[in-house]
Amino acid sequence: MKQIITKEEVSKAIVDLAGQGKKQTLAALHAALNNRGSMSTLVRLKAEIEAASQPSGDSPDGLKAFREVWALAVEEGRQQQEAVLLELRESVKALAAENERLEGTALAAQNRAGELDQAKSCAETELAQFKIHVEGELKQARTAQTEGTTQAAAALQNLAEARASHAAQVATLQADLTAAVRKAHELELNLVRAEALLEAKGIQAATAESQRFKHSKEAPNQP
Repeated sequence: MKQIITKEEVSKAIVDLAGQGKKQTLAALHAALNNRGSMSTLVRLKAEIEAASQPSGDSPDGLKAFREVWALAVEEGRQQQEAVLLELRESVKALAAENERLEGTALAAQNRAGELDQAKSCAETELAQFKIHVEGELKQARTAQTEGTTQAAAALQNLAEARASHAAQVATLQADLTAAVRKAHELELNLVRAEALLEAKGIQAATAESQRFKHSKEAPNQP
C-alpha cells in the first residue's frame, strides 16, 4: 500500500524543485516525495496549493482547467481506490488461506503436544518404576554388603582365634617335645650308666671266677 502524503510535504517538494530550476510536474513531485502517495492525492494537493497561491480573480479558463484537472484526479483516485480494494481483497484471501494454514499447523502442534505430554507421562512412570527397582536392588546390595562385612569380620575373628589356638598347640607340642627329648636323653644316660655298671660287675665276676678256678687247680698239689 502507498504511504499517505501531506500538503506541507507537497508544498515543500514544489519549492525544492523550483529552487533547483526544475519543472513541478507530477512525475517530478512524485519522485521528490520518494514515490510516496497516490497520483490522485498528489494531483489534488498540488491543485489546492496552486489554487491557494493564485489571486481570487481567476479567469474562467483557469477555473475550467482546474475543474478538468480535478475531474481527472477524481477519476484517477477512483481507479486507484478500486485497485486498492482489489489488493485488499487479495490480501484478505491470502490472510484467510494463511489463517487456515496456521490453524492446521496449530492443531497439528496441539496434537503433537498431546503426544509429547503422553510420552512424558509414560517416561515419568517408567522412570519412577526404574527408580524403585534400582533402590530395591541397591538396598539388597547394601544388605548383602553388610552381611558380607559381618561374615568377613567373623571369619577374620575365627581365623585369629584358630591361629592363636594353633600357636598355643604348637607351643604345647614344642614344650612336650623338649621334655620328651630331655627325658630320652636322661634315659639314654641312665642306660649308658647301667650298661657301664653291668659291664663293671661282669668283669668283677669273671675275675672272681678265674681266681676260684686257679685256686682249685692249685689245691691238690698241697701236702
